[in-house]
Amino acid sequence: MASHHFLDANILIGSLVEWDGQHRHTHRYMQKEGFRRHTSERVHRECTGVLGRLRRTILQYLEYMERNLPPYPDPLTLDRTIGRLTGRRVRLLASKREQSALLSFVRKNREELRNAVLGTEEERQAFRRDAIGAVKGALASLDRDCRDEPSAPVLCHTCCPDDYDAFFPGQKSALADALGYEPDTLVVLDSYFLLVYKIREGVCFVTTDNTHILSNRDRIEEILPGITVRDPGAFVAGERE
Repeated sequence: MASHHFLDANILIGSLVEWDGQHRHTHRYMQKEGFRRHTSERVHRECTGVLGRLRRTILQYLEYMERNLPPYPDPLTLDRTIGRLTGRRVRLLASKREQSALLSFVRKNREELRNAVLGTEEERQAFRRDAIGAVKGALASLDRDCRDEPSAPVLCHTCCPDDYDAFFPGQKSALADALGYEPDTLVVLDSYFLLVYKIREGVCFVTTDNTHILSNRDRIEEILPGITVRDPGAFVAGERE
């Protein structure tokens, strides 16, 4: 297995956000040693955008709950009320990723949310600050750990081109047909660009994206010699591949 790993955005985000649905095994993977981890500026930008939207989604959710919860909620029916209002709010979100992130946030923080609703205004504001602080902390960790410096835990390369028509036109066309989603096509090509021009040995593309990438693993590896594609669980004992 390749000792150089290229990290997709879902690995970085999942490892930094405790309530992310992928947190347990992405965090465990990031604790493993023996790999040189890489990513691209394109992935870093995606992570920053996703975390910014997550912060906004949580703020809007908490404001929505404050407006729609009864002034003196019944503790015996509160869980049902929270579930009903959460479901209503989730259905208003157009993005599946944001829907999943919000549901994960509520599941992970259900007890804290319940206590805040039943508590004082100060306790509600403290819960809000903690939730937003967690996202700010994830952004700070991303910038601290993911840099274009050899000493960085994740080496964030800034040399990848914006597009690959001039570099890998055949591979880009074949990948576009296989994946059917241009942003993922470009990110996978970032890993191949680094393999060809920087690393010059095998690279493992690590992701939890089953929809576009893991489900097309064999085809990606066929199109891009030297690239292997794996779930982070492949590197953690007891986790899924």
